[in-house]
Amino acid sequence: MALCAAPAARAHAQQQSVASATAAADSAVLAPGDVIRIAVFRQPEFSGDFPIGPEGTIQHPLLADINVVNVPRPVVRERLRAALSRYERDPSFVFGYLYRIAVGGEVRLPGLYSLPPETTLGQAVAAGGSVTEFGRMDRVIVLRNGQELVVNLQRADAATAGMRIHSGDQIRVTRRRNVLRDVVGPLGAVVGAIAALAAAVQIGSKD
Repeated sequence: MALCAAPAARAHAQQQSVASATAAADSAVLAPGDVIRIAVFRQPEFSGDFPIGPEGTIQHPLLADINVVNVPRPVVRERLRAALSRYERDPSFVFGYLYRIAVGGEVRLPGLYSLPPETTLGQAVAAGGSVTEFGRMDRVIVLRNGQELVVNLQRADAATAGMRIHSGDQIRVTRRRNVLRDVVGPLGAVVGAIAALAAAVQIGSKD
């Protein structure tokens, strides 16, 4: 029975993961600075990744009148369809969102990234080149909507593993404390400086 239950449990977990990712994509809304990815059949001039400007519209010369900020996906779809219908009778297109986030701290490639809404915090850290040898995955700081969250990404529970990015997130992997580097090294530098100063004083007194 146990052998039969294990594959079933894995399949159920995969279904839950897919459903969660789909729900994240469906509930996503855009903010200025995010990106909308559009693919229009037989219309390459309308296809590509386009940033959202400060006024909330798509930065594309032929779609600049469409406001997409804080708008549900079905409304965005209808607005895109109406705009594209000005150029083609029955436009066939798909679109998706990319959230603009920052990944920094103890990661190998800190910087700004545009990632899909279904991206987890762990995947966002991986996009930043993963952690350095000094990084702490058990203490990751997330600045979100003016609040600071401390997340332990080493925990195996589904709630933590499934935490997804939000538009504008600032994710920082903290640094692991190292006594030799953080205490002994600076202390040695101070002792060396004192010794050098003492030597200089002695030379000055001899002169």
